[in-house]
Amino acid sequence: MTFLPFFHKIRRALMPCSALLLLAALVACGEDRSGEQPFAPTVVSRSCEVVADSVVLTGEVTASPNSSLTRCGFVVGNDTLRREVNAREVIPAFTAVADSLEPGAYYAVAFAANGVGTSYGDTLRFVME
Repeated sequence: MTFLPFFHKIRRALMPCSALLLLAALVACGEDRSGEQPFAPTVVSRSCEVVADSVVLTGEVTASPNSSLTRCGFVVGNDTLRREVNAREVIPAFTAVADSLEPGAYYAVAFAANGVGTSYGDTLRFVME
């Protein structure tokens, strides 16, 4: 019974210190995401604009959880052609240009890759005159 009052005195004396240590640990280390699983990116095909014999394609990576982007761009093709056009910069809002296209109907699909895998967006369709 005599130990209990002594314990409460020590606990009251140490409580501000433990709160400060916890706060310092949270501030110094930031958010701990080490236990979270990485996933392939989420990518959206935004738009295509035909300019002469080229098409300017825009896409956006909306998420790349716990893994950095390694490349992004578009797969462009038609019935007889399929080629990959990489974006110049690997950034969330990216642009790629497919040039020297012959007249006809084409498709374009945005892609993005990170350390986990590659994902694709929706299909855009356009016609070269």
